[in-house]
This record gives sequence, structure tokens and C-alpha cells, in this order.
Amino acid sequence: MNISQPLTGIAIGAMTLCASFPLVTPVQAHDTGRGYIVMGDSIDYGMGASAPDKAYVPQFHAYLESTFFNQAADLHNLATPGATARDIKQDQLTQARTETIIHNPHVMSWGGGGNDLLNFIESPEAATCMKGNPSCLARLNALLNEFEQTADHMLRELRETAGSDTPLYVRTQYNPLLKTTCGGPNFPLAQLANAVLEGSPSPRLERGMNDRIRELAHKHGAKVIDTFLPFYLNPDALIADDCIHPNDAGHAVILTAAKYAYAP
Repeated sequence: MNISQPLTGIAIGAMTLCASFPLVTPVQAHDTGRGYIVMGDSIDYGMGASAPDKAYVPQFHAYLESTFFNQAADLHNLATPGATARDIKQDQLTQARTETIIHNPHVMSWGGGGNDLLNFIESPEAATCMKGNPSCLARLNALLNEFEQTADHMLRELRETAGSDTPLYVRTQYNPLLKTTCGGPNFPLAQLANAVLEGSPSPRLERGMNDRIRELAHKHGAKVIDTFLPFYLNPDALIADDCIHPNDAGHAVILTAAKYAYAP
């Protein structure tokens, strides 16, 4: 298989989706004293869903209204398509902290990291990681370390502003390249993405991105919306044709993971 084909499909699919999909508009009205505040990237924004109400964030918001808030609550979705962890910190953190002060009670969720990996996965150097190339692995570990430091800073700031009792959720990443038409499980870059997300003895990545997200969740008293395993088990049914985002069924799976994280 030509390894450039899925990556070309990713780029074309993303441009097509951005051009044709009716994007989910963040709700910024302050209609109540309660709020669900969301930070993240295109997944949290709602890309891949066929309609806004099929995206996981609006559905989890409705679920929180009926369970946690027991009445109407504002939704402040600050997520931005294409955002890296650094972008989320720079462009969303201040507003998120402000919203936590305005709303009481409130719930927060955070997602990110996928775009931090995209540029690396697309680079020619990425393929050499599977062969244990030391410089490639060093660069990859440095990328993961930078992501972890950025995420740690954001979650610490959110926790300090919101207080210890505020529900805080963090979302792990899934591997879209496992979908058959995006490469499939035997595709070298799909295998590399598995290692980067969940760690692997070969290449030697003892702590993947998701490992770090779970550790940070524990550190900052957050619950994990864990997406890797269900997408790993059924990628063809859950990944959109753009080879990046979840489709409606994928968003429903993330919603289920969020509800599971919410459960006492």
C-alpha cells in the first residue's frame, strides 16, 4: 500500500468536511447560572457528525441537564477544529476559567492531543520509528513530553479556578488509521499510532499519549472519557470517511464513554 494514500485522504477529507458540514456553533449565551464548559479540538467541536445534535458534546450536555443539574444549563463549547494542545491553552483556557467563575454549579471537559500527533505522523521520519530509529523515537518522546506539560498546566489551572468539587472530564484519543479504508490494522503508520497513543515495547514508548492523559486525570481529580478501546475494536463502524473524525456512531460511543465516566 502506498502510505501517502490515507494521508492524502485525510487532508482532502478534512477540507471537504470543513467546506460542506454545517459546523456546530458554540453556544455562548448566559441564560442560567449553571454551565457545561468544553475545551478541545474538532472532535469536541462536533466534526464528523451529520448534524449538531448527533455530536457527543450537545448530547452529553443534555444528559448533564437531566442528571447533574436537574434543570437547564448553559453550554459553552470553546473547542476549535485543528487546535493543538498549545492552541487550546492559548485560545481557550482564559475563557474557560472565566466561565467557571460565572457559572455555579458547572461541569468541565477537556480534549486534545490528536492534532499534536498529526504533523508527526505525516512526516517522512515517522515510518522510521517502527524500525527503532533513535532520533525518531527521541523526537516523538519530546513531542509527548511537551504535550504532557501543556495539558498538565491547563488541567492544574482549571482545577485551581473551579475548585476541588467541580466535575472535570478528560478525553483520550482513538486511532482513526485503523479503519480499513484509512490504512487498516496492518498499515505501518496505524501501528505506530497505536504505540504513540497507548505505549509499546517496540518501538520503545513506555508511556503513550493516553497513558499520560490518564495519569494527569488522576493527578487533577478528573474522570476519563476513554475512547481508544471501543474505536480499536470497531474502527470501520465508528470512523468517518475523512479518516479523522468520528461519525454519528462514533460520537454515540464517545457519549457512552462520557456517561460511564459520569456514573458514581
